[in-house]
Amino acid sequence: MVKFASSVRFKAKDGHQEELTVHLKGFDTKNYPGAMSHQIVDIGDGRFQTTIVWENEDALISARADLIKFLDSSRHLLAEISPEIGVTDPISGRIIED
Repeated sequence: MVKFASSVRFKAKDGHQEELTVHLKGFDTKNYPGAMSHQIVDIGDGRFQTTIVWENEDALISARADLIKFLDSSRHLLAEISPEIGVTDPISGRIIED
């Protein structure tokens, strides 16, 4: 079975790094069928990336609306990455080596 990953890059508004970290730690894979793991990476300078590994592409697609709701609940904590990207930079795809 081919696993998939979804990842989002974002930056916290100044002074909101801790609040954003707490919010991200509240993500529970048990609430997202097919989600196998969730990682939070502190890139530095208030920048973060989260990655979720999914059992398959269908699980990711099924969860997408709820994932957007989760991100929407933290948008007030996020700074613009760039005018072209906005406050979130999501990507997803097939895991080719695990």
